[in-house]
Amino acid sequence: MSKRNQVSYVRPAEPAFLARFKERVGYREGPTIETKRIQPQLPDEDADHSDKEDEQPQVVVLKKGDLSAEEVMKIKAEIKAAKADEEPASADGRIMYRKPVKRSSDEKYSGLTASSKKKKTNEEDEINKQDSVKKNSQKQIRNSSLLSFDNEDEND
Repeated sequence: MSKRNQVSYVRPAEPAFLARFKERVGYREGPTIETKRIQPQLPDEDADHSDKEDEQPQVVVLKKGDLSAEEVMKIKAEIKAAKADEEPASADGRIMYRKPVKRSSDEKYSGLTASSKKKKTNEEDEINKQDSVKKNSQKQIRNSSLLSFDNEDEND
């Protein structure tokens, strides 16, 4: 059993004709197991691609209340500062659960508005539609008795 742990693979030398062919074609070897084991360096959060000056969105101020480029930069700085102020993850890798922050009732319903006028108009529209459907069906019944089929028309 101890010999199984000592098993290894020795890669034989590449034949000369393959080496010449790869050289002519410009073939490059793919990653090996050793190169895959090396941890790639993760880019820093500060080196975000969208933060490059030439790649930022163009800011156009049309009205007085619109955000300017300087105000956007201030807001981004505040967001980064807020992220830095948050408690970092614990070193042992445990997940920490927190109680959610309760919202006030004003914030909860700020975007919701209800109007009874709209409901009334919708109900009136439905009643009008039902009446028009009844009238149309009565007209169709009357018109169906007027239809006639003549044999002479079919022969022409």
